[in-house]
Amino acid sequence: MGLNEALSELNLVEQQVRGLESRLDGARRMVRAQEIKADQLTQQHHELTSQLKHTQAQAANIENDVKGAEQRIATLREQMNSVKTNKEYSAMLVEVNTLKTDKGKLEEQALELLGQVDQFQSEIDELDKVLADQSKVKAHAEKELADRTAEVGERLAELKLERAEKAKPVPPEVLDIFERMAENFDGEAMAPVVEQDRRRMEYICGGCYMTIPVEMVNRLITQDKLTRCTSCQRILYIEQELKAEMGT
Repeated sequence: MGLNEALSELNLVEQQVRGLESRLDGARRMVRAQEIKADQLTQQHHELTSQLKHTQAQAANIENDVKGAEQRIATLREQMNSVKTNKEYSAMLVEVNTLKTDKGKLEEQALELLGQVDQFQSEIDELDKVLADQSKVKAHAEKELADRTAEVGERLAELKLERAEKAKPVPPEVLDIFERMAENFDGEAMAPVVEQDRRRMEYICGGCYMTIPVEMVNRLITQDKLTRCTSCQRILYIEQELKAEMGT
């Protein structure tokens, strides 16, 4: 088997492998995208929960301060009933009024914090629903990947073995070029020569559509050597139908 024939056979198997792998890659990307989204939602949930607990703790501390102010006011009022001088009474009255003012401000802060608590809790409840839906979407994507793997996994393994066999007749340095081109062009390591005008002997690369010198086309017909497009560097080949027509 000649070099160009071996490369053509390898290329056919390579394209089949890439085709099946692309189906699996699409499903894998979908699973990964859903995992990332689920992680983002979970992180958002953790942050909201942390804010909720912090705000609840602040509200609880203020409520304790309010109770402390109420107890102090009650104590002062009892003491005011037994004071003996107007000066003592006035001092206690000033303290009671100050405590009432402070208590009012604390109650306003507590109400504001409790409003924030309700808001955080509402957002968390809504996020719980979104997370539940996202979990279903992720599970569906994982099932799709499992189904595709089961569907093409055996055939893909067979094709990879076949590709390894088809690569054996190809010299290592040529195989290295083939694999690099396959990686660069998503499996399209080779490109056909396309005839533009036979009378004028005009040909182009079927990969990049740039002109191919006729000398290069002649070499492909007469010599079994590696020939690459001078523009895109893909490995060139001539399809049998065109080769037959050119031969006549």
